[in-house]
This record gives sequence, C-alpha cells and structure tokens, in this order.
Amino acid sequence: MQSPENRRITLSEVIISTLCHATENCNKVKEAILNLIPQHIASSTRIAEDTMKGFYGNPIKVFEARFRDEEAYSVLKYIANILSELDKRYVMNSLEVRYDLKENKVFVRIDKQSAYLNKPIISEGDDVIKIVLSFSMLRSVEGVRKFLEEIFFGKGA
Repeated sequence: MQSPENRRITLSEVIISTLCHATENCNKVKEAILNLIPQHIASSTRIAEDTMKGFYGNPIKVFEARFRDEEAYSVLKYIANILSELDKRYVMNSLEVRYDLKENKVFVRIDKQSAYLNKPIISEGDDVIKIVLSFSMLRSVEGVRKFLEEIFFGKGA
C-alpha cells in the first residue's frame, strides 16, 4: 500500500453542461460546448439532451457531455490551453470557493458567448457553460491545487 504522500490526486471525470433557452439557437449552444473539447474528441462526442420547462412554461434544453479517464484529462488540458493566463490565475486564486471537499469536485463556469466565439473566458454570470472536474483518491484542496497548477502552468505536483 502506498503511503499518503506518494498517492496523487487523479482526474476521474469532466462534465460540461449548459442550458439552451427558447430564445437561443441550440445548434450554436452545442457548438459552444464543442469549442471546449479537443477536435479529436469533439468529432465523436455525444451531447446528451434533456428538456425541462422554465418558470413560465417555456422549454429549456439541458445539454451535457461527459468525459472519463484519459479523455477527461485531454479535455481539461485543452481548456487550460485555450484559457488566458489571467483566467487560469483567477481559477487558482478562487480555488477554495470552487472546490467541494465532500464531493471532491471543482466547479468552473465559462461564458457561453465567449465559448461560441472560440475565445472562452471565466464567468460568474448566469449564461454560462458549467464545467465540473471530479477527482478520485485523496480529498485535498492542496492536492487539487498542485494538480491544476501542473495542468495550467506546467509546475507543481
């Protein structure tokens, strides 16, 4: 059995999801999601679709793409490569509020319009694409921090 200091945080799943309101072009919303995925994975990505009703009875579609293991790592690395240095630092500086220790997940939100335009920016607004990073093994904000520093900046763990 490995000692705790030799075990590493590993990424187990990446979930990318968003809503498409009746006033939006759902093909463009799907394209915004696909712009966050490397081309070699995007071409075969299945985006699950569910329909809900909004407060006033209007239809709202929920789109979701899930990636596990190596694909999850490739998607996260791709997102890290297309985010600005400033946005990556913002995620790292706000990691304590993004990381859920109980669930062992990190939550990031990207502006939907900027993703569609292939210039994604981190957003705290409502019209966003949600990215959930799920980790296995150790539950530790510092372990996740080191993992993300390595992905974002090529240093750390």
